[in-house]
Formats: sequence, C-alpha cells, structure tokens
Amino acid sequence: MLNPIEEAKFQELKDKCRELKVPTLPEIFIGLKVHDHNGVLTFDDIQRGHSWTRNFYNSTAMVLLPAAEQTTTAGAGSLTRKTQDNGLVTNAAGYNSPTVGSIGSTYQGIVVGTSDMAFSVANYKLEALIEHGVTSGKFSYAAGILGTASYNAGAKTWTQTLSRIMNNNSGGSITVKEVGLKSAWAWGNGELFERSILNPEVVVANGAQLTVTYTTSMDFSAID
Repeated sequence: MLNPIEEAKFQELKDKCRELKVPTLPEIFIGLKVHDHNGVLTFDDIQRGHSWTRNFYNSTAMVLLPAAEQTTTAGAGSLTRKTQDNGLVTNAAGYNSPTVGSIGSTYQGIVVGTSDMAFSVANYKLEALIEHGVTSGKFSYAAGILGTASYNAGAKTWTQTLSRIMNNNSGGSITVKEVGLKSAWAWGNGELFERSILNPEVVVANGAQLTVTYTTSMDFSAID
C-alpha cells in the first residue's frame, strides 16, 4: 500500500524538479496480485519501488561516460558493476538495461525472494532469492511480459510496464518479502538494478499464482 506521507514528499520533489526544469528520476510502482488455485483473486496491492542500486546508477552514467574508469573493485569511485554471482562487469561500453526474463530464468527480469533485510545501494542480488522449480521453497517462473511504452500528453509522462507470473507448485506456502529487477548479459550473469522490501509482505499458498508488475514512468513535464 502507498504511504501518503512518502507520496507527498515525492510530489514535492517532482514539483521542485519541474521548477528547476529538470526531469525526475524514473518512478516505479510495483503491482502484486495473488490468485488461488481456483483463479480467485486473494491479494491485490500496489507499492512504491524506489530502491535503485549502484548497478542502476552506474549503468545510467555509462550512457554519458563511456570512457569512465572501470576497475577490479566495485563501489565509490568506480563505474564497475556487480553481477548476482559477485562477478564484476568492467566493459566500458557494456551498460545495460532491465530485461524481460525468459521462462525459468532467475538471472533476468523480475525476481522475488524471502528476505526482509534492509535495502542497501550496494545490493547486487536478492538476499534470499526464490529459485525456479517445483520443489520446496521454489516458484515456477514464467517468461516476463513487456508492455508497450506509452506517452501521456496531458501528464507529459512516459510509462512502461513489465510483468511476470510465478506459480507456487512447491507443496507449501511461500512468503515473498523482497522483489527485484534485473538486467542480463548473454552469458546469464544478472545485474540487480532495483530491490524493494515489501510492506505488507505477500503470502502465496501452495497452488496459487503470484503476478508482479513493475510500472516505470518518467515525468517530462519540466521540458515538454
């Protein structure tokens, strides 16, 4: 659910950006729906995602700074990015963006996990990723679905949606406490761009289906 106090602060930020003629950073709203084994909707919520990782900021910077320094370490003072298996991406031309996610892959697109450990900008993976499968503690990940980008001329806002279905055929209930958005290289090492801790968390019973939707938008009213 959206926090009205937090939403008011974001509105103030957008108003100030508009005043300064500067577009805001991309905004994320995370849709969460659970359908039981009969297809009945049992949970429906929208939460704000705003936990962009260093991977996201570094990848964005590389669009403008393709010759910036890449190092053998990741962190302050470097545009090197870190993959989910703790590897480093040091290709100066190799900036990336979130990908849809192929069927069964947890290296790409939207992923979910069971940890509520506090967010850190240094996060490069979910703290407790729910793997793909049908055994205990696993979800069956469908391929992601990418919506068509659209421009709202009235609000002067570009919007894109990315959704993914996860089926719980594990034999038991699974509680989702974190969600993430990944890019992926051809060799499969996903880079986490965003990680949000859910409040409330989402309980997915055995036989139920979870649908997670990332709606990302950018407000261009400062320049359009």
